Amino acid sequence: MGDFQEKNHQMTEGLRAKRSTLQFIFPFMLEENKTKKFVDRLVKDHFTFFQLKNMDQQDKFYGGVKVNHRMLEKYFLPNIEPILFPSNMEDKQGIRRFTKSVELTSTFRSPSLHTDFTIHSFDIFLCPFHIGIMNIRVSLPEDLSYTDALYFADTFRVMEPIVEDEENTTIASGNASYSKVKDFIFNELTPVMKDFIDQHKADSSYFGSLPFFIDERMYVIGYISLPEGSKVSKADLHRAGQLNGYDRGGKPFVGATNPDYIERYYRKNVYDRWADETYYVASEYSFFCVTSAKDKLEELLVSQMFGQHYYGLLLCFYYKIVLLKLTHEHSKIDIEKDQDQTELLIVMITEFSAKYHFPEVNSTTSGKEIFHIVKAVFDLDRLYEDVKKTLSSLYQNQDQMATNRNNYLLQILTIYTVISGIYGMNLVIEDWKGKIGWAKIPDYSFFELISLFVALSGIIISAILGIISLKNWLKEKRSRQNRIF
Repeated sequence: MGDFQEKNHQMTEGLRAKRSTLQFIFPFMLEENKTKKFVDRLVKDHFTFFQLKNMDQQDKFYGGVKVNHRMLEKYFLPNIEPILFPSNMEDKQGIRRFTKSVELTSTFRSPSLHTDFTIHSFDIFLCPFHIGIMNIRVSLPEDLSYTDALYFADTFRVMEPIVEDEENTTIASGNASYSKVKDFIFNELTPVMKDFIDQHKADSSYFGSLPFFIDERMYVIGYISLPEGSKVSKADLHRAGQLNGYDRGGKPFVGATNPDYIERYYRKNVYDRWADETYYVASEYSFFCVTSAKDKLEELLVSQMFGQHYYGLLLCFYYKIVLLKLTHEHSKIDIEKDQDQTELLIVMITEFSAKYHFPEVNSTTSGKEIFHIVKAVFDLDRLYEDVKKTLSSLYQNQDQMATNRNNYLLQILTIYTVISGIYGMNLVIEDWKGKIGWAKIPDYSFFELISLFVALSGIIISAILGIISLKNWLKEKRSRQNRIF
């Protein structure tokens, strides 16, 4: 949302959007131990578990667009498929997708745009590490401009109004009108989410808030088809990446005036293998395909935005959320006091590194190149390096503290061993054979009483330590499963 008016003549005037489809992604924390109940509620509320083997789902959720499941399956490497496409809804180690067909037409009203829009379907992903991700698929009318499409994307993605323009925006659906997108989602799309979002760990008023993620706005995956022969400038692509629609004066704007800056942005964020016809733009706010392709190629491109590129982006987005979550968990731990939490964090980092984080996720050249641009935009390599350093630090601290604990325990055991060896074997051992002569205890000498005390206390302490160790092992085992899955 632009909060000032800029005079920039680098954008293409009168650029039309022949076709605009948008997807809005939002992460949230799931309540621990409620995942099974959430699955049951989703099924009850007519959400369908997504399966690649189910060919009936290829054209069921995308507003008339067909996503080829065979192409989607072959796009990703074999080790990625079980994660992205688990075979059954009980597989907690996979990213389970539940989708509901909606086909809901509503009206968007704001100071700069008044238009209808259609929500085709709604996804909810249940992911390991208690991460949830929702996705809303939206299509806009064909008579909108390029600026209209960007403005709608930038405004609709705001969960809570922040600036004045957003506060003057409403969404009408049936007889209801909403000034907040989150209210529209809760009431019109999925009321069930309220009961399973973990609000307790979020120090924020935004629904589904993650305390380690700026989450008042949804991430946008967009496809804009332009009329055949249309040309887009680098400034136009910058606008797609930054979602620059209208400024407060109602004028189209570019969020930068320096041509050199726009050039640098283009080199970093734009994939232009098929220029001047098709471009992909990735940023921390959005991932867009802007194309003037037509006929079968156009249908293939929009299908990929619902299929291959959607899942590739989703996986990167998930990586970012988990890495931020692990870093945040580390910041909350008191290394000396929270031994159980420290060990659990080590397990979580190791589990994520071994099972979920892969440097390559697909086998096609274009897929790899686009994936690397998205990784760079999300800063995944740096986040992963930070987490690996965290793991190394945790191991060192745990090793040092374990060594200290073992030294203390060894000292105690050594004292017991020496005293019991000196006294216990030579003084009162005969009285403890067979039937114990408790009546003789009052006649024991001082050293015999020491021996008796050492023996009995050693037995009691050993029993207590054994019970505590067993209890902690069972608790740790349950806790690991609950915190990850």
